[in-house]
Amino acid sequence: MLGVLRAEELPRAQAVEEAAVRALVGQKSIIVGKVAEAFESPKGMTFLNLEGGKFTAVVWKDRYDKFVGGSPAKLYKGKAVEITGTVIEFRAKGASKESPGKLEIKLYSPEQVKVIGAEAPAPTPSEPAPEDQAAPPAAPDKGAAEKPAAPAEAKAGPVNAKKYFK
Repeated sequence: MLGVLRAEELPRAQAVEEAAVRALVGQKSIIVGKVAEAFESPKGMTFLNLEGGKFTAVVWKDRYDKFVGGSPAKLYKGKAVEITGTVIEFRAKGASKESPGKLEIKLYSPEQVKVIGAEAPAPTPSEPAPEDQAAPPAAPDKGAAEKPAAPAEAKAGPVNAKKYFK
């Protein structure tokens, strides 16, 4: 098809760089950032606010069934993501035309959201761990001093994200 851009050809911007995102209004683009806030409104919409507070991805409740696990607010909060879609400038009713509108992309399917980097979800228990993570511990060096055992907290399982990400 002519005129269709592949993802690697789309313009990209970091969500925290408002001027760069604003320059993409009206264009299909990729916006990159970390989901700082994610919530559902009483009217049935989910808002994924990326760090910097200048960009939001919006999902209507009638699209939730396309997202495995339901609400995108629960799926993406705290994760680094790439959001693909047409950047729009939303102005609430009664907002001044002189004041800049909120920059956003409307999400219609999970294919528009890619979790990136270390924030990607861990494998499910049914999936084997990658080989590079399952390497056996190295044999102790006879000339090396005994290392103290790791603190119990390090062996205790998953970290409580709420403790570290407020």
